[in-house]
Amino acid sequence: VVETATEAARDSVARTPDLLPVLREAGVVDAGGQGLYVLLDGARHFLKGEADKMKGRKPQLVSANLPLASKMAPTAEVEVPYGYCLEFLLEGQKLNVSKIKKKLKKKGQSLIVAGNCSMVRIHIHSFKPGEILDYATHLGTLHQVKVNNMDDQYAEFIKIQKERMPRVDIAIVTVAAGDGFFEVFNSLGATIIVPGGQTMNPSVRELLKAVEAAPSDNIILLPNNKNIIHTASQVESLTSKRVKVIPTRTIPQGIAASLAFSYDLDLEENTRAMEEAMTAVKTIGVTK
Repeated sequence: VVETATEAARDSVARTPDLLPVLREAGVVDAGGQGLYVLLDGARHFLKGEADKMKGRKPQLVSANLPLASKMAPTAEVEVPYGYCLEFLLEGQKLNVSKIKKKLKKKGQSLIVAGNCSMVRIHIHSFKPGEILDYATHLGTLHQVKVNNMDDQYAEFIKIQKERMPRVDIAIVTVAAGDGFFEVFNSLGATIIVPGGQTMNPSVRELLKAVEAAPSDNIILLPNNKNIIHTASQVESLTSKRVKVIPTRTIPQGIAASLAFSYDLDLEENTRAMEEAMTAVKTIGVTK
């Protein structure tokens, strides 16, 4: 059971760039999911009696397998294409999983190759899915082939999110990482949450798109990280909306500022109240 759960966790983490475009652009996977995978992998080795072998060993990290170009934050004028999500089952004889993985690694991103010498499951993102399918047909027969246009999927996702958001006097755009903090800020009234944090800083373009998508002309922006404050401040001059950046340096400061927000106050009054609440919070961080 643990073996299956570990493999499922690894596959799930590798797919997280499919779910959040910001992960794909940054060339990383979800940190929370990665942590769960590491825990399960440790439990698996322990149950197999390999605990002693694990001492001093660094945990195996799941890679998003993205090229360097896609890890760079795009400019505000550039729309980043996502290509196609391709999944299929390959059946054949004497299939070499390692060789297939090495070959396909050059042809796309978010690659997952799992199986044995007779059956291999493949998942990959590519701008040329035809080349990959052509390569695979020379190795065996293809089954359960799925090709999805991720640009269409992302456009539909944005459209649905905009339709669901009611118009408000003041919208709060906040930066946070992980499902837990998403839920916290949602419960505190955040209108839009931009994925990001210590090792995954959102670009000016991403913050600007969130501000423009917010259903209000008055925006309060919470960066929640000292490295994102400067990026957030650039958004003010790039939009016709009124944007107030509360210079929150940590998630706890962002939570305190959110608690101080009131719909009974105007933008200026909320800005003062939230900044005052923010400065009352002292945070200690431990990093490795």
